Amino acid sequence: MGDPGKSVVIASGKRGVLVGGKAAVYNAEETCPACCIEFSRSWSFTDTGFIDGGQDGAYRAYDDPADVPASPWYILDEGLGLKLTWEYDQNCKSHNPYTQYATATCEITVPKAMLMTVNWSGMGETEDPNFELMSLSVDGNLVGSAHAPGGDQGCAGMGPVVSDPPPPQQVLLNPGPHTLFIDATTNDPLYHFDAWYQFALTFVLAP
Repeated sequence: MGDPGKSVVIASGKRGVLVGGKAAVYNAEETCPACCIEFSRSWSFTDTGFIDGGQDGAYRAYDDPADVPASPWYILDEGLGLKLTWEYDQNCKSHNPYTQYATATCEITVPKAMLMTVNWSGMGETEDPNFELMSLSVDGNLVGSAHAPGGDQGCAGMGPVVSDPPPPQQVLLNPGPHTLFIDATTNDPLYHFDAWYQFALTFVLAP
């Protein structure tokens, strides 16, 4: 296999680690036909309406969630996954009085055609459905969206979000640069606690 230090995605589902900070894709036989297909990816984030870091709802933009206090974003699986956690609401938990907004942007450059699979899940309020909204696009094209389940249950608790279309979804990435963009908002300061979204990306060479 490759040298230790870089993240590796293997079509069979196994993972390893190579050197340099870029992702690489192995074929289904877990070998590199000539050399590993390396590709770059970099994330950037924004948030508005959050208070746990002492920012009182102010807008923030950053490349690493560790660079700001109490970011709602968490990078998972060496950059192949994300989690967004909403802060507790105003009416059920007497905490955050603001509507919360968050975005994540991933700039991806691939040298060969690759098939990217995007998976997501989440929990949102069970009062009204038009809240805890999320949309995910690639190169400006909508791939999927989701919203809270609703149900007129007030502060009873969260339920799985409703997605259209359901995940996972696949996107063909032709050689060159691509942009994945996630846009999310609670859409009001009410009825959300223990609410979140989680995302996972996998890559294989296009057939």
